[in-house]
Parts: sequence; C-alpha cells; structure tokens
Amino acid sequence: MTPHVETSPERMPMKSREVIGAAAAAADTPVPARYQESLRYMNRARRVLPRGAGSAARVARRPTPLAMQKASGSRVVDVDGNTYLDYVLALGPHFLGHNPPFVLEAVRDQLDRGVLFGAQHAGEAELAERICAMVPSVEQVALTSTGSDAVHAATRIARAATGRRRIVKFEGHYHGWIEPLYVNVPGVPPGEGAGPLPVVNGIAGAPPPADVIVCRWNDVAHLREVLATAGDSVAMIIMEPATCNFGTFYADPGYLAEVRALCDTHGIVLAFDEVITGFRLAPGGAQQVLGVSPDLTVFAKALASGFPIAAVGGRDSVMSIASRGPLQHVGTYNGNAVSVAAANATLGYLQTTAATLYPQVNAAAERLADETRKIAESLELPLIVNRTGSVLQFLWGDGSPVTSYPQAWACDPEPVADLALELLHRGVHALERGLWFVSTSHTQADIDLTLEALSAALAQVATAHQFR
Repeated sequence: MTPHVETSPERMPMKSREVIGAAAAAADTPVPARYQESLRYMNRARRVLPRGAGSAARVARRPTPLAMQKASGSRVVDVDGNTYLDYVLALGPHFLGHNPPFVLEAVRDQLDRGVLFGAQHAGEAELAERICAMVPSVEQVALTSTGSDAVHAATRIARAATGRRRIVKFEGHYHGWIEPLYVNVPGVPPGEGAGPLPVVNGIAGAPPPADVIVCRWNDVAHLREVLATAGDSVAMIIMEPATCNFGTFYADPGYLAEVRALCDTHGIVLAFDEVITGFRLAPGGAQQVLGVSPDLTVFAKALASGFPIAAVGGRDSVMSIASRGPLQHVGTYNGNAVSVAAANATLGYLQTTAATLYPQVNAAAERLADETRKIAESLELPLIVNRTGSVLQFLWGDGSPVTSYPQAWACDPEPVADLALELLHRGVHALERGLWFVSTSHTQADIDLTLEALSAALAQVATAHQFR
C-alpha cells in the first residue's frame, strides 16, 4: 500500500503541495508498521470526511496523516502509541502546552454551571476587560468563535465605520478562509511590477473580488502609489504585523509607522491580524513588541489554550459602530461560556507570569533556532531559521536572508518537508512547511532531544539531497 498524501490549500505553499504530491505518487514504499493505525483511521475517515479531516490544514503529513489519541504538555501520542515532542501545537493555539491543568479546572467548573445560555454571563465582560488591559490599543472587544470569523467581523466594522468598501491586504498574508480575503495567500506566486497585484483565490472560474487590493508588504512606496489613486475608497488595511504564514520575520524599521501614518492621512482603518502573534509574542502581542498601534486587532490561537474562541478589538471610535449601531455583531456561539472560561484562565495566567514566562519561552526558541543554524552550518546546508519570539520558520534557500515573500517563495520546500519526515521517525512532530511553535512547556531537556533529532535528520536530508 502506498502512502496517501494530501495537503492543505489554506496553509501550505503551492510548491510544497506539488513537490510532496509528486513524491507520494512516485513512492512505492509501504507505510511503516509504526503508523498503521493512523493509516487505517485515515482510510476510514476519507469515506465520510472531506480529505479525511475536519480541516485540510491537518492532512499535510507523510507517510500518512497522523491520528492522535492524547496529549499533555510538550508531547502528543498517536493512535499507534508513538509519542512525539510536539512543535505543531494544534497549529499554534497551545502556547502553554497541551492541557494546562488550571485551564482544564476552569473549564470543568464552568461545565457544571452551563455551556451556552442565549444570554449574557459575567465571564464575557471579565474576558473583554482582560484583553483591554493587556492590549493598549483595545478599548472594546467583540467575541467570535474562530480567527476567520473575527477577520470577517473586522471587515464589516471597518466598512461600516468608514462608509467605504475596498480592503487592502498583502501578498502572502493569511486572514482565514472566508471571502473576500482568501486571496493571494501563501502558495500564490508573488506579483510583479507596480500597482495592485493579481488577485487569485484558487477557485476555478471564480472571478476576483473587485473590492480587494493586494500590495507588496514591507514596501511603503508601493502602498503609497496604490493609495494615491485608491485611498479615498479604502475602508481597511489589514496585515500580519509580524509575518508567521510565509517566512516569520519583522518588517523593516519604520515600515509599520509609515503605514499607520498613511492610514491616518487617508482615513483608513488599520487592522492587525494577530491570530498567531496575539498573546504569544508578548502580553500585548506583536504591536507591543513593535510599538505601533492599530485601530482594530484580531485575536485567536493563544487566547484560550485550544478552546474555540476569537475576538476583534479596537479603539472605541471604530468599535462603537458595532456597539451603538448601525452594525450589529451577532452569533449564537459568540462568547460561549466554556471557551470564555478557558480564555480567562489562560490570560489570567499570562498576566501574572508575564515577567518570567515570555523571556523563558523566547530564550528556548532562540536556543533552538541558534543551535539548528549551527548544525546546518556544520553540514554546509543552506537552511535558514527565521524567528519571531517563540515562532520559527525553516526555509531552504541559497544562504541569503529571507525578508520578503518573493524570497520565501524562491526557497525549495522539498528538503524542509523531508526534514519533517525524518524528524517524525525520530519522535519530533513538526509541520512539513517548516513552521514551528515553541510552548512554555518545552523544557531545556526537550530542546536537547530536539537538537539531537535535528542533527541526525539534517544529516539524512543532506545525504538524500546530495549536499555531502
């Protein structure tokens, strides 16, 4: 039986899909015995679930997508009983590691009192107050269930606040799967030339939305050029303030401040998508680290330790359009009591431990990045390891720094995907697209074990790709 490999159009670069798909099609090696229960589960699930999963983002894995049975701290266990050091962390939410006991205790307590009321409960206001206290740019908060929902809400709020329709996003930035912003996501080739870039959503025959303009990120001249003609029609500029979906790096010094000034000049709402970076890079997210305040911010992953909740927050002058009309923010599951309890427990812990917790996890991620670079250098491999806080990105380049989407696009995804496969065999769970999340539960001993596995796996990749 040959491995069945599927990938995620939402999260995985197009070139990775092509490379891994071709490799799987050509493979004639059976799935190893240690993954047979996962393979059996996936064969069952594909009969009744699209791609065999609740999200296509979960099925980019060789030799077969894994099915998990339990997790704790920095480790996950699959249905075959294999234990892995986990750097996927559910694609980011488990900043505190899997199943923090104090979060589970808060959830169990809330379960005894109720799940969903169709009415208000005290936890909602408590959570909004916590977010406002932690993120200085936020004065009001609207709760949703997912990051995509929150981006959709931010879009509606910005349009209502400005009376305009058009949205500016940036190539390679990911803002969820909901239209109209699922365009020029990671996997779409970078644009060429001046002016608005091509808009592609990957749906055959679907016309590009007329109200979305795609610009090059970290290129203030390009943005100025676009706004010179379109600025009066733009409601919102949205971006990842620190890119985590296509390279994991910060913008050039001064860039975000320039974008802030352009938004003020043209009366545009500036929105930061901090679905990944919010509460992970710092208590106030990337905007605290970078010193630039947006008008709206979207939060999700690290907010509730894996429980489904998201939020859009911002200045009262913008959010008031939702709180005092005419826009109404609605949703049956918004602010469900269980997820709110998890979020309050998570943020409460972050508030009380911030002084030691963030330096600790960032130092662990820095050590992992630095030592991995040294291993790659010793093997004369062109592996690049970018880092923003506790988020790492592995890229196979030409030795030059990767600080733009075109440069990230030019990197070879195949060796990085092969590295993830080799690591899996050695007990390390990492995404094939090279995005790594470090949690507060990863110990120095965990980092030691990871580096040992990386040393052996990189040597194997070097041999396979004829670098030695």
